[in-house]
Amino acid sequence: MTFRLRYLPLLLAPLAAVSCTPTKPPEPKKSPYVDLGPKPVDEFMKGTIWEQTDLANANPARVSGFGLVVNLDGTGDTRAPNPVRDYMVKQMQKHGFGSSVQRGFEKFGPEQVLNDKLHRTAIVRLDGFIPPGAHKGDTFDVQVSALDGNNTSSLRGGEVYDTDLAPRGADVFNPGGGLVNPWGHVSGPIAVNPSYAVADEISGENAKLSLRTGIVMGRGVSSMDRPLILKLRQPERRIARRIEARVDDKYQDSNTASAKDEGQVWITVPPSYHGDWEHFAQVVMHLYFNTSAEFAAVKAQQLADIATRDKDKAPLSDISYCWEGLGEPALNALRPLYTSDSPDVAYAAARAAAFIGDVPAQDVLAHIAETRDHPFQVNAVEALAGIRPTAHTRTILRGLLDTDQTLVRVAAYKAMLQTGDPVIISRSVRDKFILDVVESAGPPIIYASRVGTPRIAVIGRPMTLKFPTLLMAMKNSFTLVTDDSHHSAKVFYRGSMDQKDVSLEFQPDVPLLIARLGGEVPPGEPRVTFSYSDIVGIMQKLVDDKLVEAKTDNGQQLAAIFEMQALPGLEDPVSDAPSIPEQRPTK
Repeated sequence: MTFRLRYLPLLLAPLAAVSCTPTKPPEPKKSPYVDLGPKPVDEFMKGTIWEQTDLANANPARVSGFGLVVNLDGTGDTRAPNPVRDYMVKQMQKHGFGSSVQRGFEKFGPEQVLNDKLHRTAIVRLDGFIPPGAHKGDTFDVQVSALDGNNTSSLRGGEVYDTDLAPRGADVFNPGGGLVNPWGHVSGPIAVNPSYAVADEISGENAKLSLRTGIVMGRGVSSMDRPLILKLRQPERRIARRIEARVDDKYQDSNTASAKDEGQVWITVPPSYHGDWEHFAQVVMHLYFNTSAEFAAVKAQQLADIATRDKDKAPLSDISYCWEGLGEPALNALRPLYTSDSPDVAYAAARAAAFIGDVPAQDVLAHIAETRDHPFQVNAVEALAGIRPTAHTRTILRGLLDTDQTLVRVAAYKAMLQTGDPVIISRSVRDKFILDVVESAGPPIIYASRVGTPRIAVIGRPMTLKFPTLLMAMKNSFTLVTDDSHHSAKVFYRGSMDQKDVSLEFQPDVPLLIARLGGEVPPGEPRVTFSYSDIVGIMQKLVDDKLVEAKTDNGQQLAAIFEMQALPGLEDPVSDAPSIPEQRPTK
């Protein structure tokens, strides 16, 4: 016992020495984000998410790849740089060309298909642009282009085989190098310029170049989500979580916002916005952190005072989104503005209130939409499209179909499509396009889309072919005539490389004609297989020649109008895409 007590201090000495050695505290983890400092904003924008963040991931994501086009009518060419051609051979082997896996090509291997002497195939470049806020499975358009130095003369009638797309998928020196994790894929028929699709002769370099490009409409499919990102200007976890809570509270959905770390909050576009990412982003950025009803009422009135005090210079777009974010407590301040002598103020107030759910505001938008030459006429129709459909809003939109203004009627039709109005009778024509029939008292319109889902809409009074009608197109291989003795229409088609000569007879009803040209026929009857571009081109030519008409209640014949959707510049979609306004300095 004495021995243990005597040597115990000696035994503990090394431990004491170790325990008394000072330890260096770990260095705090360095944030990867730069502190940009507070954002200078107008006084009325203080206390908003806008003040704390910048919006990111808000440009279309470009994806590309090399693909194979088949079913061309002797206009294709598979000439390509060696790396691209070798890549295509490997892709075709992967997809089972030359085996029972690839239906229609069981006996044709990759080299046989690419060396087709009838020029029915082509190697092409594909470029798509996945929009901001896209969800996995969302669709987008993909541009198809013949390769430089390739002798493909026309992509009319062609179809793209399933192709993966990635940011660097169409690198000539390393084709497919970016396709380890594809961002999307595409397959489907190519739509070319309808005017050139049915032309008898193609002259001029621009026309010839046009046929070397086309669009696979609405068949690109995103393989991933693309959330919008709120980047905190002064990174801090507390603020990131506060933003997440505010957005989730606004939309009553915990999946709308997610604070990833101290510098980023990811936000997902809710289904109720129908893909309108810009509207969603604007509302989110203009949300105030204070959620009390008392604050909302006072702030709404302050905004109304700013809007009416300086009508010409007030930032009405920002103010309108602030009102929308404040919600129902803002309505008392908004309603007196519906009758403002400034159309800008009246529209800004009615737009915000309509999205909040105010029925009188919807009536104001309807009045604006019906007012000829109102500066916000079409904007009002588009705003009605974004509102949750009710019997009231559907009645408003249906009434707009009866006006004599084509742009307003087309906007109303699109709004009715978006809100799922059952008045529109739709059917898919052999999975090529959607045929919509929308009866109204207005003049007859045939409308064709050029982006998104291929659609042909027959709007207005019932339309028929004129008697007599004679139309010849496609180098006289297509003939359409009306037979007065049988009160019928007849189509004669001489056939292309893969089709036999066909003759059809049917009632001269325009929707029926469109369906027949798309290949929708009764069992046992002969079928033609025109592409969407061909059919649009034929209908445009019929209308241009005044061969489509509708009868009014007093027996007057009205010639139909043809309206084609404007085609955005796919070569520069980033500049054409809607953008969030620049940050403004304090006045």
